[in-house]
Amino acid sequence: MDHMSSSKNFDSIHDAYSFFMEHSTEAEQDLKSHLPYLSPLAQSGKTIRLLDFGCGDGLFSSRLLSRAGFDPHRLTLSLVEPDLGYLRQAESRLQTFSSTPVSAWTSLPSEYPNSFDLIVANHVLYYVGDLDQTLGQILKALTVGGLFLISMGGSRNVLCHLINLAFASFDQPMPYYLAEDLEIALAGRGLQFQRHEVNFELIFPDLEENRHKMCRFLLGEHFFRMNREEVLKLFDPYALAGRIVIRTCDYHFIIQK
Repeated sequence: MDHMSSSKNFDSIHDAYSFFMEHSTEAEQDLKSHLPYLSPLAQSGKTIRLLDFGCGDGLFSSRLLSRAGFDPHRLTLSLVEPDLGYLRQAESRLQTFSSTPVSAWTSLPSEYPNSFDLIVANHVLYYVGDLDQTLGQILKALTVGGLFLISMGGSRNVLCHLINLAFASFDQPMPYYLAEDLEIALAGRGLQFQRHEVNFELIFPDLEENRHKMCRFLLGEHFFRMNREEVLKLFDPYALAGRIVIRTCDYHFIIQK
């Protein structure tokens, strides 16, 4: 893919992501669920080493840190994001929350065992190549007593259901992990964890363009494998009075090493 095509593809994905963020309460509900765990750390007076695993463009984390109230002199930030475009945006956006330079990597380095007091993985573990292996790497980086906060949709999540339907339309199983896979991986490692259900809604004007944007967000690079008719039909069951109305849930997992 040439540079211009790559740039257009990034812009298209980012526009779809922005559309989802604008019309969904998911991020707000995630914030409310995470804050009770961050606030005691922010008020502890200790220097907190935070790793944002799969930070995206940093927008969610910037909102989270704005509300948590960490002292920039007592917070160090490290970011992992495979998409270099997103990583650079996040690095710039989040630097204001720490008085020390933000560390930014496209993958988690192996030379940082027991390095982080708090690790956040917000809706990113769907896409890793090997979930159990990734968990092992993250847990190795977590200090003893540290917190690992995970947000992830499961089979009850309507959006995950739509993704599954989309892949079924071209005879391929969905290639992403779900919350149920995470639970199996955690249990296999003998880890104790808390799990909370977090409800949210997605509501947007029922226009053909908007259905395409949402499908672009859900499928990413696989979007172009679907034909126009299939994309539009995915949202038919959720059409209500000129809007698409989806009420569903995610899960939050809290692990203390």
